[in-house]
Amino acid sequence: MRKLAPLFLFIFLFISNYAHAQDTLAGNYPNLNIPSGNHVIKDVVRVTGALEVAAGAKIEMIEAGLIVCEGSVTMTGVSNNIEFFGKKNLEGVGLLIKNNDSSKVVISNTVFRGLQLPLMFDFGWNRLEVNISDNVFINNVGKISVLQVLNPPFNFNTDSIFTHFKVNNNLFTGNNAGIYFEDLKSDHVDIEIINNTFANNFVYGFKNYNISTNYIYGRTDQINTIYSAKIEKNSFVKNFLIDNISDTVVHAANFGIYGTEKTYKINNNYWGSVVKDDIEKGIYDQNLNYSSPKLEYNPFLQTPAESNPLHVYSIKNGETNTEFQDTLTVKSQLKSIVLEANKKANYSNAKLIYSYFKSDSSLKITDTILTFNPQDISGNTTKLDITKTIAVPKQRIGYYNIKGITGGNNEYVPDVKIGYQAYLLQFRKQKIFVDSLKSKKDTVAPKPKELDSVKNQFQKLETPQKSRIEISLLAGETIFQGTISNPNLFSNEMNILFGANIGYTLYSNLSASLAITSSKLSNSDFNSTNNEQISRGMSFSTSILGISPGLNYDFVDNRLYTKAKRFRPSIGIGFDFVSFNPTGLYKSKVYNLQPLGTGGQFIDSLKKPYSLMAMGYFFNFKLKYQINRFNGVGVFLTLHQSFSDYLDDVGPDEYPNVAKMISKIKTDPEAAVYFSNPSGKSFSIGQLRSSPNKSKDSFVNFGFFYSRKLFK
Repeated sequence: MRKLAPLFLFIFLFISNYAHAQDTLAGNYPNLNIPSGNHVIKDVVRVTGALEVAAGAKIEMIEAGLIVCEGSVTMTGVSNNIEFFGKKNLEGVGLLIKNNDSSKVVISNTVFRGLQLPLMFDFGWNRLEVNISDNVFINNVGKISVLQVLNPPFNFNTDSIFTHFKVNNNLFTGNNAGIYFEDLKSDHVDIEIINNTFANNFVYGFKNYNISTNYIYGRTDQINTIYSAKIEKNSFVKNFLIDNISDTVVHAANFGIYGTEKTYKINNNYWGSVVKDDIEKGIYDQNLNYSSPKLEYNPFLQTPAESNPLHVYSIKNGETNTEFQDTLTVKSQLKSIVLEANKKANYSNAKLIYSYFKSDSSLKITDTILTFNPQDISGNTTKLDITKTIAVPKQRIGYYNIKGITGGNNEYVPDVKIGYQAYLLQFRKQKIFVDSLKSKKDTVAPKPKELDSVKNQFQKLETPQKSRIEISLLAGETIFQGTISNPNLFSNEMNILFGANIGYTLYSNLSASLAITSSKLSNSDFNSTNNEQISRGMSFSTSILGISPGLNYDFVDNRLYTKAKRFRPSIGIGFDFVSFNPTGLYKSKVYNLQPLGTGGQFIDSLKKPYSLMAMGYFFNFKLKYQINRFNGVGVFLTLHQSFSDYLDDVGPDEYPNVAKMISKIKTDPEAAVYFSNPSGKSFSIGQLRSSPNKSKDSFVNFGFFYSRKLFK
């Protein structure tokens, strides 16, 4: 036991010294000076006066950790040796600037990482000057903003007093949110956003790309006329919108603008490409929303400025010298990679990691460090020849990640990822699959031999694709519009409709459907308001059976059930395959009209009876209310256009000669003559039976439906 005493003493002294080294800050301070060393903030710290942070200070912010600054802020590090950082899974908030004060905010050579909202200027704040320069904002986890600047009070300034707000020479990378300026054009704040690097950031939102899902966004109005933000010499590289639900890449997302101004200048920046179509993919302005200003980004930089924080902006295949596309799927290993940065980068301590799924039916990832030989090609371009490869099963999706790149002054350089978008998409697919298997395991006790692997379970349990199937029962009304109809839709005869629909979700917002409907179409010229049509006196009735395959766009992800999104509109398009058989009533007897040749089909050798099968197309609209995960009800409206003009038996045929009809038609010639011209009026040679209404045949279905998902 005596031999262990020195060890216990050493452990005690170490813990004691560590506890003393960790200075915990809490409460309210008139002024606060944070010296070099380690500090912890677990709650709200309020500083009513000056906040000063010395070089070498490391501040860990946990849970509700937040510093509220009401006076001046001074933190000037050396080589980014001031750090504000969060603890994993207990990430703190950041710094909140508020209050009306005539002091300055100076933040430089500071690192903000792993925080919820690193830096926010609250509504009603005011300072004489704000200078945020030479900082690093990296891997911050919050999805609201990395830097958020709300408006100062509207009445505190005169025209000669304003806040000079600088955001210069900063690196923003690996963050989960963007930068928001409430007003990029202001009478009170003169904004500079110059020489920054925005690389490899995500902005979280939903499937629809909009103004706020860009890395920088804000408002510009005509009423603010004095100061327009100067945004130039920045580099925007690989910033993307990520879907909150699926965690997959949706869209390039660099800059968004809204407001009443007509145009706004953001020229002399590098936008990740020299192709205008590619640049415009990451810009949200008047081209996508007519009520937004037009962004003038041209002229733009062909390459990032050397003065920007160091980053790699071009990634090419070393064998073909072609640029890797963001959507590249990596299924086989590369031999070499060419990287081009805006200034000289150091790859000597970098790690090249290849990550891939261990199997096609699990979430287990294999990370392998590959060796490589860096070779300088020219200027800031370096080729990495991969000298170690590993045996990866064919068609297994993976991605490359180059970490630990540094600059000449050992500054941080953003990671380089190749094939990451395709990897995220595959991860999402496999996660859905694995989660469905786990759910199945909870309800079905497998036999011991079924526990050998996830793949075996996949072969023995129901596939998750079954959960995409949905059956609907339809009921409603149908209205015919064609030759025998009134232009006013609801002045025509309505008939009962029944049907069923089977739907299959293809993707998050796209589904396929197959509908089978049964109804009756009927109408009479006496429903018309046209005297000539009324005097024509035609009428018809037909049973109709339709089979209609289609595609539907669902405005809400159809795979998910949330109480906040019970109402689910959708639109669709598809084809119709319809069987019909028009009939008419003569002397209390119902006749099938097609065998009578009422349009002269049997007295003209060039004609033949029309088909009782017809094709067409349709457009539909549905509004569904999702009662719970499995059941839903809703309304539908479908417009059907037929390629046949004979649903009502009246096509573009001339009135036939009565004498020829009597001589040619052996069965019911009297009825044939009547249905060819019910009014018995004389007609001019060449006059069409479809006159005066030559409308193409169509019909409208509307009503209610009940839907049910059959499988979990």
